[in-house]
Amino acid sequence: MSFPWQQLKTLSDEELVECHDREARSTGVGINFYLAELRHRDLKRLAESQQRTAESMERMTKWITRLTIIIAVLTVANIGVVLWAALR
Repeated sequence: MSFPWQQLKTLSDEELVECHDREARSTGVGINFYLAELRHRDLKRLAESQQRTAESMERMTKWITRLTIIIAVLTVANIGVVLWAALR
């Protein structure tokens, strides 16, 4: 049994799995079924890797921002010390 597109979009994941399992009992699959599953798993691993990379970049960006602020404060303090020494 097949669903119209609009009805298919409204099914929950659990309902889709149930429909798949019911149809899988009486349906033969070709090699593309397994290749599609392998591609899906590869894409999932890639997405997880990209998520970890993005989180790492966010942490590094926060550290760079903190260090930039510290350097700016120290630069202002250094200018103050130099001006104080020059005017003294």
